[in-house]
Amino acid sequence: MTTLRFDAHVEQGPDRVWAVLTDVHTIPQWFPAVREAHSDGVHRHLRTPEGTLKALVVTKDDELRRFQYRFVEGLPEHIEFHLGTIDVLPDGGGSRVIYSEEILPESLAPLVERAVGAGIAGIARYFATHH
Repeated sequence: MTTLRFDAHVEQGPDRVWAVLTDVHTIPQWFPAVREAHSDGVHRHLRTPEGTLKALVVTKDDELRRFQYRFVEGLPEHIEFHLGTIDVLPDGGGSRVIYSEEILPESLAPLVERAVGAGIAGIARYFATHH
C-alpha cells in the first residue's frame, strides 16, 4: 500500500477553512482536476476531464475537522483500497491542512499523487485569494 501526505499552511482560521473544504460545491474552486462536484447525501460525484469519480463519504467530523472518503468508482483501474483524509488544524493565527491518501494498487499512486499535490497547492491558492 502506498501512503501519501501533503500539507499547507493558510492564513485563515480553521473553522473557515473547514467550511470551505467540506462544501462539495467549492471543490472545483480549489481542486484543479475537478470541474463539477455534487453530493447525493452518501457519495460525492466529481467530474474531471477524464471522467467521473464516485467517492463514499466515510467521516465528516466537525469537531475534529476531519473528512475522509473512499473512491469506489471512476479510477482508471480497479481500486483494492483507498482512503483519503483531510485534517484542518489550528496553526498559529491560521490553519494547517493535512491531506493524506492510502491506496492500493500502488500503480495508482502516481496518478493520485499528482492530483492531490495539485489539490493541496490549490487550497493554498484559494485561501490566499479569498479572504
